[in-house]
Amino acid sequence: MTESIIPKDYKLNSAIKGYYMNETSKSVLIRIFNGISFWVPKRFIDSSYSKKESMLQEFLIENWILRKIGFNLSKTS
Repeated sequence: MTESIIPKDYKLNSAIKGYYMNETSKSVLIRIFNGISFWVPKRFIDSSYSKKESMLQEFLIENWILRKIGFNLSKTS
């Protein structure tokens, strides 16, 4: 049996600063600083968030879904 060992400095989540825009029962629409908006499934957001659209906040999102959305993350971010 093989074991996966994740290095201590390897983060599984990244903090994305953005604005809550809208949501469905399963996803949240987030707008980031350059005006780009994207949907993130709620199950991959590992932090609480406010539903105030004018409030800049941090969303803790799993890295693999950020990569799938199109974010360019280094291996240690």
